[in-house]
Amino acid sequence: MKSSAKAAITAMLATTLLAGGSAWAQQTMTLRIGQNIAVGTPLDLGVKRFAKLVEERSGGKIKVQDYPAGQLGNEQQMIEGMQIGTLDMAAITGSTYGNVLPQANVLGMLYAFRDPAHMRKALEGPVGDELADALLEKTGIHIISSSWYYGTRQLTSNKPVKTPADLEGMKLRVVPVPIFEAYWRAMGATPTPVDFKDLFTALQTHVVDAQENPLATMKGAGVHLVNKYLSLTDHLVSNVIVGMSDDLYGRLSPEQLDLIKTAVRDAGVYQDQLVLDSETELLAELKAGGMTVVQPDKAAFREKVKDVPNTFEGGLLADLYNKIQAVE
Repeated sequence: MKSSAKAAITAMLATTLLAGGSAWAQQTMTLRIGQNIAVGTPLDLGVKRFAKLVEERSGGKIKVQDYPAGQLGNEQQMIEGMQIGTLDMAAITGSTYGNVLPQANVLGMLYAFRDPAHMRKALEGPVGDELADALLEKTGIHIISSSWYYGTRQLTSNKPVKTPADLEGMKLRVVPVPIFEAYWRAMGATPTPVDFKDLFTALQTHVVDAQENPLATMKGAGVHLVNKYLSLTDHLVSNVIVGMSDDLYGRLSPEQLDLIKTAVRDAGVYQDQLVLDSETELLAELKAGGMTVVQPDKAAFREKVKDVPNTFEGGLLADLYNKIQAVE
């Protein structure tokens, strides 16, 4: 081939590649992220902050459409959506993954984490890596962050609860995952799975007598309007996992993925502070609104459930639980 012909072909290919690259640079994508908690709660505001950061930092090339308050289904359905690629991302409570990954039940073990800082340190270290690897292998879901602070879970009821004996025969709404049922049954309650969006009605109609959630979540659901007593059991420092479907993960460039991971991290810092601030404010607000705050015997609650890590599913999670306990 003559040199002039080669030069012409080379120029044509270069023009085509440049045009293709330019077209790709102009492409935009819209991600869908779901969560199950009421609009205006810290988790909802954290997801919205994530969406804003992604759009700003990508120059509008990546848009995020958020779907709050269970618009895309309950948490289990959102997990299924990420597995099959119909949902890109979800921000849901970590313990819910216990339905699809046995190891994730450790996130629902009462008194596993001492405080939010301990939870964050454990889940941003080897324990978190172990859970992320297991979840990816089992479900194809990528954990972008497992350490958003959902809040410290407390107990509300239609009668005072000071010791585990007060729970005997009480119908307690639980997150529908095995570890929650095991723990509250060990406490003496009758665990009753109810989807979060149905919680207020279930309490109002006495389908259940009690529930447990972080204060911000309780307030968002109107729990204080139907339960009079708040027991500060501090039984679970609860986390949120921000997950991503393998389908989306495979479509992102390294730069896009890094942008999203950084936005999740930064939005998590913002969300965590909202939760911490709200816990102090909400306790005063709930007291002023007429709730009776009970200071329970937390040592008695811990004693009642101390053997659960060694007995749940034959002690499957004892090693993981002990690794969490060992984190300083």
